[in-house]
Amino acid sequence: MENSIRWQRAELLIFTTVALVNLLPFVATRFFPSMDGPSHLCNSNIINQLVFYHNSLFHQFFTINPEPVPNWTSHLVVSLLMLVMPAFLAEKILLLVILTGIPFAFRTLLQTISPRQTLYSFLIFPFSHSMFFFFGFYNFCLAILFFLVTLNYWLRHEFAPWNPKRIIPFVLLVMATYFSHIVIFGLLVLIISLHIATGFIAGLIIKEAGFITMITRLWKKVAVVTIASIVPFLLFIYFFYSRPGTRTISYIARKELISYLFTVRPVITFNIIDENRYTRFLFCLLVLMVAIGLGAFLIRLVRKLLSKPGKPGALPERLIPRPAFWWLLASAGLMLLLFFTLPDAYGTASYTSLRIAFVFFLTLFLLISTFRLPWWFGLPALFIGVSVNLALIRFYQPRIMDLSSLAVSVNKTADYVAPNSMVLPVDGLEEWYTGHFADFLAVDKPIVMIKNYECVSGYFPVIWNKDTKPDCFLGSPATPRRYMNFGVTKGHLYIPVDYVLVIGQYDPARDWFCTLHRILTNDFVLVYSNAHCRLFKNKAPRIPLVLPG
Repeated sequence: MENSIRWQRAELLIFTTVALVNLLPFVATRFFPSMDGPSHLCNSNIINQLVFYHNSLFHQFFTINPEPVPNWTSHLVVSLLMLVMPAFLAEKILLLVILTGIPFAFRTLLQTISPRQTLYSFLIFPFSHSMFFFFGFYNFCLAILFFLVTLNYWLRHEFAPWNPKRIIPFVLLVMATYFSHIVIFGLLVLIISLHIATGFIAGLIIKEAGFITMITRLWKKVAVVTIASIVPFLLFIYFFYSRPGTRTISYIARKELISYLFTVRPVITFNIIDENRYTRFLFCLLVLMVAIGLGAFLIRLVRKLLSKPGKPGALPERLIPRPAFWWLLASAGLMLLLFFTLPDAYGTASYTSLRIAFVFFLTLFLLISTFRLPWWFGLPALFIGVSVNLALIRFYQPRIMDLSSLAVSVNKTADYVAPNSMVLPVDGLEEWYTGHFADFLAVDKPIVMIKNYECVSGYFPVIWNKDTKPDCFLGSPATPRRYMNFGVTKGHLYIPVDYVLVIGQYDPARDWFCTLHRILTNDFVLVYSNAHCRLFKNKAPRIPLVLPG
């Protein structure tokens, strides 16, 4: 017993050490350079300007989305933190919550399901900094955290008396999952429902209690889940019902979906070929462990059937996988079914297939832990989980440093922008990953970026104020060769842009850049430049015009 306690403490110490090592590369730089992260920070600042600072210019451009959209959690957390600290510190706290919360929440859930198989919890580390983390899908990452915590809460309290003291935290956790990400909320409800259903069926098979008692238990569980999920479920229905049916729906070819599984695609961010060299070990381990677990069960079963008949009765417990096996097997099967049947994109909402694949791998890890195997079968999971995680971090490190340098350069440029100015961002890099890095300019200062993808999509807390939003232009309307407008709405203010932020270099002879170049040369002056950006200021004062209605 004493040796067992020592091993548990040593294993927990190893897990905690790996968690700290896993955390350091992502918080060591001033800003973590995720793809959409700068837009989330920028829009969190907009929320503060609207709600707490009552900035009149921002009220002209923006408004809080009246629809309770399921992308609020990270914005709310960061907005509140930014009231007392700079944006880069608020972001770091959010990263700390995600990078430590997901591993420890998964470990706790695994301990609830298979207390003696905690070595399999090391497989979670490569998934803590998945492609969704690098893409800046922080709401999705928080949804995964709430998913794990909520599922564990349900398993621990399933048979306890469901009084208000227990129901209220469960309701809040389910609501938090919904307001983090709608897909994960849906999967959470499905998996809990499967747990209830498989438990009921198993109880009937083994005659755990009388039929009336079983029905009563089933009714109580269904009632608790209904109470917890009824409001977010109605919002779930409204979310899809309120979207136009003409939105583009796209599917991914089945061959490519299969490759997503073989390469463990949710973990890969930048380069499939390079990163697949590491992630394929995860897939091989999963196949091997499933084969060993099922093979061991079949071998034990055959030996039992070939042995001399003993006393009549049920099969020995050691021959049967743990009860959670059947529930997790059904959950993994359902995730695969949804993975291959649901569309990957609905309008601007995308990556549905990879989000489902992410949850599939989590359920598969938990499923493997339910096999009745010696504890040391988990050692390969520890070794491969830690090795793949360290290899990926080493691969990402130089990219994080380079991209962080760009993020810091953009943020520093804000020192040369007057508060309450309007800025047009121009992306001269034209890279898929850095398209929103211009928003680092507006994370600490009241600066209006006149391009904001979150305000257009309608899936986020902030939207354009269509009733009062001013239209903006560059150059002079009287000189067509030196003029660009960004929408003309009768009855609205028509305002010249104050600054133009150019990231990287553009070709002045290509497309609309030639007009932009003439405008910047004649009507703007360069006020600041660094290795990555140039900031141009309008020579003329801001004089709003009103277009006749």
